[in-house]
Amino acid sequence: MTNNKNNKAIHSTHGNERYKILPTIVSPTPILNRGYEPNTNIFDFTIEKVTLAPDGFTRQLSTVNGQYPGPTIEVNKGDRIVMKVNNKLGEPTAIHAHGMLQRGTPWFDGVPWMAQCVIPDDYEFTYNFTVSDQVGTHWYHAHETMQYVDGAFGALIIHDPDDPYKAEYDEEIIVMLNDYHHTNAQVLLKQFLTPESKGVEVRKIDISTKAPPGSKCVDNAGLAKFEFVQNKKYRLRIINTSAFSAFFFSIDKHEMEVIEADGEYTKRNTIHRLPINVAQRYSVIVTANQPVDNYIMRSEFQKKCMPDAAASLPTIKAIVHYEGAPDGPEPKDNPWSDSLTECVDLDHKTLQPLKEEKIPEPTKKLELKIAFHKNTTGVVKAFLNESSYIPDINFPSLDKIFKGQPINETSANAYVFNKDGEVVDIYFVNTDDGDHPFHIHGYQFWVLGTGDGDKVDENNLNTHNPIKRDTTTVPASGWIAIRFVSDNPGWHLESGLLMQLITLPDEILKMHPPKEWTKLCELGER
Repeated sequence: MTNNKNNKAIHSTHGNERYKILPTIVSPTPILNRGYEPNTNIFDFTIEKVTLAPDGFTRQLSTVNGQYPGPTIEVNKGDRIVMKVNNKLGEPTAIHAHGMLQRGTPWFDGVPWMAQCVIPDDYEFTYNFTVSDQVGTHWYHAHETMQYVDGAFGALIIHDPDDPYKAEYDEEIIVMLNDYHHTNAQVLLKQFLTPESKGVEVRKIDISTKAPPGSKCVDNAGLAKFEFVQNKKYRLRIINTSAFSAFFFSIDKHEMEVIEADGEYTKRNTIHRLPINVAQRYSVIVTANQPVDNYIMRSEFQKKCMPDAAASLPTIKAIVHYEGAPDGPEPKDNPWSDSLTECVDLDHKTLQPLKEEKIPEPTKKLELKIAFHKNTTGVVKAFLNESSYIPDINFPSLDKIFKGQPINETSANAYVFNKDGEVVDIYFVNTDDGDHPFHIHGYQFWVLGTGDGDKVDENNLNTHNPIKRDTTTVPASGWIAIRFVSDNPGWHLESGLLMQLITLPDEILKMHPPKEWTKLCELGER
């Protein structure tokens, strides 16, 4: 379904360092009839290590079907997605469809040791779920250790036959932003999880890394080009697949109208520069209303969210080439001059849902304090209310629920919601001096407010028209308040700094996981 021959890499050279954004160009949105019959879409994915050179230097990457990024999944609302995963990585893996709520199929959420046992090497496993009530821009990625950082990811797009904006753009383009590392992510993680790292994140270790030893330089065609036709309108689906980095995305001299955030339609919001943090997705409409010429598409690192060494990171560029414009040298810089606050989301006061809804009053409140400090081994770890998550690599949480086993270890960071439809407010209070993206598996949530300091301003929370999304940013030395309805039976995850949500365990016991899922844990017992 994806025209993979049109994959392009946007990269920038800074000395011996190169960083890139990888966009994929796909077909325009199909025009569907309301009588559309849902399809079953089968995707055969082989997860394997391949030597590629996406930024001009060869290195071994974890890939989907040998591609970086992996093939795009494109389906329509109501369709079934069948992902047949053939693991040839030489190590266990699992695949998570980011943004998919998995209602009725929590065992296909793809998180090892919580939603499933891992897929062994040289083994096939199939994820099979419907997207009956979801639309918009999403992505899939490996969820075992750091495999997606090494390349095992791709876009997942759900087209909507009732898209309220479908008549207002002519074509679609997917843009995937990524902080590409030269060093294998497992090496970086090992370096990070030592007392010597003092909690400095992996990205600092790799910022000054040159091309890997033995790497070959592969000549490339320079900056990628996006072909525009004057007066046409383009829906850009922008996905941040980074390990750590937040970006400002923009196109010189071209305004953008935000129309979607994390699969939810928004009211038109005209901006010049789009802040986008890890795992977030936006759709913007860009009109090719400038004179026929070449323009710079740019992605700027939000450097205040990064270590001091990030000061040397370049702006990543691509070329927007109007049909009829000459091919020539790189266009002159004409960046927007808007001053934006770094390390926070697009202002939720201006990011509003397309359709306002009356949100329910909370019946339960949780306040979770985020902190980073040394554990008993001297390694700096993340803590939620002074508890640092430790996985049970022998007994996944969802399997424990099916087998009637309690999840009562403090290190499991498990919170149980027994009441169907309970309305939960979570206040995240961040004592760390860095921002942290948070994503809830299985739910979308309303963002009620955010602010500085360690005290939530409950009197100024937005309960009238808050945006609903599945990934948000907890600001550095600040707080954010979210609300969701616990009505999706199953195991779920609040990721980033990790807590587990066990929703309606009695209802889970009435569900029947597939035999193939159960067999994964049996394979691990051999």
